[in-house]
Amino acid sequence: MNPSEIYRTGVSCNVGIGSARGGRARNEDNYLIGCEGQVRSRLGDREQVEDALDDPTVVLAVADGMGGHEDGETASTRTVQAISRLYGLTRPQDIEAGLREFILETHHRLRPTVAVSGVVKMGTTLTVVWIVGGRAYWAHVGDSRLYLLRADEMSVITKDQTRAEFARRDGRPEPQYPNHLSQNFLYGSRGLGNDEGLRVDPGVDTGNFGLHTVDRLLLCSDGLHGFISQQSIQQALSRGDAQEAADGLVAAAMSAGGDDNVTAVVMEVVGDPAAHVEPDGSDEWDESMVPV
Repeated sequence: MNPSEIYRTGVSCNVGIGSARGGRARNEDNYLIGCEGQVRSRLGDREQVEDALDDPTVVLAVADGMGGHEDGETASTRTVQAISRLYGLTRPQDIEAGLREFILETHHRLRPTVAVSGVVKMGTTLTVVWIVGGRAYWAHVGDSRLYLLRADEMSVITKDQTRAEFARRDGRPEPQYPNHLSQNFLYGSRGLGNDEGLRVDPGVDTGNFGLHTVDRLLLCSDGLHGFISQQSIQQALSRGDAQEAADGLVAAAMSAGGDDNVTAVVMEVVGDPAAHVEPDGSDEWDESMVPV
């Protein structure tokens, strides 16, 4: 069974309320949807749709370029272009570990290319879901989020990588400015450690779960979850089809006066994920697919 018979996607990516109302002057968010031989992302003010080798997997991502850095839009665009290499990539035997390795290696290879002109000033969050054989494998950097709506119950799958969150994991006292992000993709750890690397804790910043019919996934930037309640997110995520839900989520954030860019990628499971059978993974993973 083709993925399009099992999964339906919708996306809304918006500058927000705009600079005339106190918001952002440009949209630094981006997204990725790889499904059924096509890869979709934002390029400037339009959606870019590129043909790709047909792949039975689905790849979803949201990247929120840091508004406080220079070239946040460039960071999120380059990142989703790099992550698009997952679509069509030979699956490793351990998909969750392979996804983590791909993200760390992509950061390692991309960062020097943006450092040629000096100190790296661009950064982005990154939340990725790779759907293989009816399971969702995910990895996460920053404070964009992944939600799962199942049987009228919604769960937040990811943990925002704040200073307080990392201190809690390490058993350290709560630091100054606890709600500030500890790191983001490309930029690194914001001076709190080795900026050339990223901290992606296995089983905490990565994971996987089986999908059920009528499940809905939401990947979103903090322009959404930072301005409307969990209850409002669940209500909007439950309405209409995937595209209607994505549009409704962004509209709700803007109605609440959210002054940030806002992105929502919604995937609904409309068929039987058990029918989404994948061949066995490979012990050999072609690292040439990771962008230089």
